Amino acid sequence: MFVKNAWYVAASWDEVSRKPLGRVLLGEPVVLYRKEDGTAMALEDRCCHRRAPLHRGEVIGDALQCGYHGFTFDETGACIKIPGMTTPPKTAKIKSYRVVERHKWIWIWMGSAAPGMGEATPDESMIPDFHQNDHPKWASARGYIPLAANYLLYVDNLLDLSHVGFVHRDVIGSDDADAELKFERHESVVQGVRQSPDMAPPPLYKKLGIGETVRQKKIMTFTPASHIAIDITTSEVLAGGKVGREAHIFVLNSITPERENTCHYFWASARDFDTANEQMTELVHRETLRAFIQDKDMVEAQQKVIDLDPEAAIVSVRADSGGLLARRVVADALQKESAGASISN
Repeated sequence: MFVKNAWYVAASWDEVSRKPLGRVLLGEPVVLYRKEDGTAMALEDRCCHRRAPLHRGEVIGDALQCGYHGFTFDETGACIKIPGMTTPPKTAKIKSYRVVERHKWIWIWMGSAAPGMGEATPDESMIPDFHQNDHPKWASARGYIPLAANYLLYVDNLLDLSHVGFVHRDVIGSDDADAELKFERHESVVQGVRQSPDMAPPPLYKKLGIGETVRQKKIMTFTPASHIAIDITTSEVLAGGKVGREAHIFVLNSITPERENTCHYFWASARDFDTANEQMTELVHRETLRAFIQDKDMVEAQQKVIDLDPEAAIVSVRADSGGLLARRVVADALQKESAGASISN
């Protein structure tokens, strides 16, 4: 079961065009396209006639025509044309979804009207503030990765950064096993601070030209249903313990469930230094993608082991506190949703 009354990323802004894009979100088939004025739209990707996928059709004006028998639907999901019929029956309709284009991503509200799930009004203020992804003061590298694993495993991964020194040893890994760590929950927001003592810079920061000894502070913020911002400040340590240059990077993460054990991972890495340097942006993109492919390989392997025996015992330690708090937020949101309420920050 997934939280429905919440905002999720459905696609990157440049994936959606006049050519319909089909994607499964929260177990539901969704088709995305743009109207003539460029506005992004989202409808159920399932024709009410014979359940053909509508993304196999085409956009006619602002409407979407099924590629199987020509049923045509407007932006509300109502069928407005059926070949050979003067007036479509009122029952000929499909779901429409609210979408908002913000921060270079297309956000969708999947709010369910199913019995017992409640129905909430979409609140755009609940969309996370990921402005670093498209603000002129930040240079952003971004991407999309499909994952064959439950989305909460990736939430665990991003909130437990103790894995970085092992999984990403050759990219962003560092010897910070003794880092100070503290997580707190504020309503539906979980925030953690991880502060690492003086250490050698991770390989990526060496390539960025950041000193021989550094300190790192990572602030991880989880907002429901599955968004995580990681604010990383890396500071050079000079002679006498003085602080030199600082590199400030925001890693923005949004994980949208596809099915129970598959999900869509949208990511961005934004920096506020040397923002006009395109070669640096390419370097950050390449190295960040390398790190996230390493995560993909590990988490997908983890899912395969879990599938063999989902009830096998596990041990949780201090580093897991962020993921455990986030899972509690999700569980509470599902409980609220069953009573007909939406989650709020």
